[in-house]
Amino acid sequence: MSSKRLLNISLAIIHKAYRWLIRHRFAALLLTVLPTIFLIPLVLSASGSPALIPRDLLVSKRPLLVVAHPDDECLFFSPSVLGMTRGGASLQSESSKGVHRQAAVLVLSAGNNYGLGEVRKRELLGSCKMLGVSEERCVVLDLPEIQDNPRQWWPSDKVAEIIHEHVKKFNADAIITFDEGGVSGHLNHRSVHRSVEQLAKTFPSFPPSFSSTTVFLLRKYSSIFDLALTSLPFLPNLVLGIEATERALFLASWNEYRSARLAFWSHRSQMSWDRHLYMVASRYMMMNDLRRIK
Repeated sequence: MSSKRLLNISLAIIHKAYRWLIRHRFAALLLTVLPTIFLIPLVLSASGSPALIPRDLLVSKRPLLVVAHPDDECLFFSPSVLGMTRGGASLQSESSKGVHRQAAVLVLSAGNNYGLGEVRKRELLGSCKMLGVSEERCVVLDLPEIQDNPRQWWPSDKVAEIIHEHVKKFNADAIITFDEGGVSGHLNHRSVHRSVEQLAKTFPSFPPSFSSTTVFLLRKYSSIFDLALTSLPFLPNLVLGIEATERALFLASWNEYRSARLAFWSHRSQMSWDRHLYMVASRYMMMNDLRRIK
């Protein structure tokens, strides 16, 4: 399907959704706003508990985020990174008490699609600092065969080799990365997932790996109101005291959301009017629901 046709379909869906919301304002209020108002304090109070975070992540001391480009770490994964790096505040289970976390970020390309690779490398360091990741554990690569290109699949074996090297370098004990949809459909994002999945299936000793969840356009830009749908799989855990095993939910607090915004402000070269809207409207600035890669 061409990108133009996909855009037209997306706009048609948004238009129909808007017309439905206008006609059914009261129903929309009941279905979105009120559940969200109830769920925010419920989920935040359980933030970092075994009901929301699998034990593999709770006890992780050296989590590694693997992404494709500078700014992916804050636009798509800031709730997860902040939830892990600020473990003392966010991860409150008995399993995580006393755990000193040293998160790392691996960015596989410098994002040089418009010739700004060197600028974006420097910007990434400022973002990592705001997310609680030290400069020496914030790595961005610039290899000829792995360059920013939304229409190009990266060589999976080469990417897998690089990721494996950095897993050993940082002695990583948990991996967070993109899912097969890549959040935005970007082929570089999807390439990263393919290689992590390849490693997870090939090496039994590879660290537990978790991926993002790609959702359709309306949900993607429903901001905090997507919590009503995102939290549904976790409600039985919260009510019955069941431990999460295959999925994780990180919900950013207000301070964490502000830190995520400041992290993106480090990426000055990428700041445009639509990014301002993204920081308000995107669910990925507010929450991450992760799934175990098997």
